[in-house]
Amino acid sequence: MPQILLTGASGSLGSYLRHWFTGRGRAFLPTDIVATEDGSPVEIADLADRAAIDRLMAQDISAVVHFGGMAKEAGWQTVLEANIMGAYNVFESARKAGVRRVIFASSYHAQGMYPTAEVPIAIDAPYRPDSLYGVSKAFGETLSRLYFDKFGIECLAIRICTADQPGTPREARIWFNRDDLASLVDYALDIETLGHRTIFGISNNPNAFFVNAPDPDFGWSPSHGSLELGSPDPRQPLDPNDPRHQLTGGIFAEWGHFDDG
Repeated sequence: MPQILLTGASGSLGSYLRHWFTGRGRAFLPTDIVATEDGSPVEIADLADRAAIDRLMAQDISAVVHFGGMAKEAGWQTVLEANIMGAYNVFESARKAGVRRVIFASSYHAQGMYPTAEVPIAIDAPYRPDSLYGVSKAFGETLSRLYFDKFGIECLAIRICTADQPGTPREARIWFNRDDLASLVDYALDIETLGHRTIFGISNNPNAFFVNAPDPDFGWSPSHGSLELGSPDPRQPLDPNDPRHQLTGGIFAEWGHFDDG
């Protein structure tokens, strides 16, 4: 039976997708560089190890949900191996195996250096990454464009915003409910023609930093929004003197180079 290859299956969002897929009877092959916290089976593989990815991709894979890699800022070698080499290995291994669809976990940090005075930022605004992590996500999106245009591998790149429970009004403005995330992944897996698309992974929040233009050919929309949480309130004004409120990337935009020690 064809199955989905889920990378990053032991991570926070990968674990959520594991449970979501299981509950809906989807066949999937979970993989990560570390074991799952709950002891669920997972294929241990390093995304930088091309041979390991090839072995996984050969197991009757119908599509890839690529949520693996380093999920925050790190030194260059870590980002290079986990996110840049890892993304290349996934797309190239998919091409060699004849897999025709990839759902790629990108990040709003690919546009994290925009002043919040200029929001909302459109999906087609130029890249302004706030970190090496953000650079790696811009790389992955660009790589996916190459693999679609030249090799026909369909891709949805999801610029995931704050997928944890928001703790501040700023985070409530860019909140992405996890059921919205999972339903978006499901939708992208099932739609007859995906093509190549990039979308902000964000729920229906007031004062959002990022906005998705209407896309009638795609048709997905979030079912949740941060007002349902009650608190924090995304309508509350942000302190303009707080550096975390001045740029869309928040604290990522404040950090220096992690290799400086």
